[in-house]
Amino acid sequence: MNFQFSVYCVPYQGEPQAGDGHFVCRLDNGLLVVIIDVLGHGNKAAELARRMETKLENIATNDIEWLVKTMHDELIGSLGAAMTAVYFDSKTQQATGIGIGNTLVRQLGNQYRSFSAQAGIVGELLPTLRPFSFEFQADETYLFTTDGVKENIDPDEMMFANSKALDYLSSYFVNNYSKPYDDSTAIVVRFCYE
Repeated sequence: MNFQFSVYCVPYQGEPQAGDGHFVCRLDNGLLVVIIDVLGHGNKAAELARRMETKLENIATNDIEWLVKTMHDELIGSLGAAMTAVYFDSKTQQATGIGIGNTLVRQLGNQYRSFSAQAGIVGELLPTLRPFSFEFQADETYLFTTDGVKENIDPDEMMFANSKALDYLSSYFVNNYSKPYDDSTAIVVRFCYE
């Protein structure tokens, strides 16, 4: 059993770095996936996104609530960020996640569903956390996006995603659905038995 993933990120027009970030880490029984959208864009946003990625490397865990609260404490006094973290447990084939702000997780394919984030800002206004959970099966594909990728994507566009290469999918959604005046990031994750 294994996970495959692909990340594709495009900065705001004319800027060298994105204020979006990501962290994907294999843990003992699964995969931790975090997508980050720092408020604003430019150098300060990019610096904070890199700082968040480094912090996540140091605290990676399957305890999603603790992870989000720790990141919130780390970011107090900063620009703040939207963030979604999901832990995929390969042993139980259950996933648990928390989203804060304008990030989104979708299951692609003919079983399309989405998991919206709660209102709030990590580092500024953290709501009472309400984790979401779902079961996942082999060869299912999940798409994480920042708000630089349009929210309203026709589910028909995603119907055959489970048969597409992950690098193709991550770049496809950014290149075809990104907003021109924002950083745009997509992470695509698939669980497989090979």
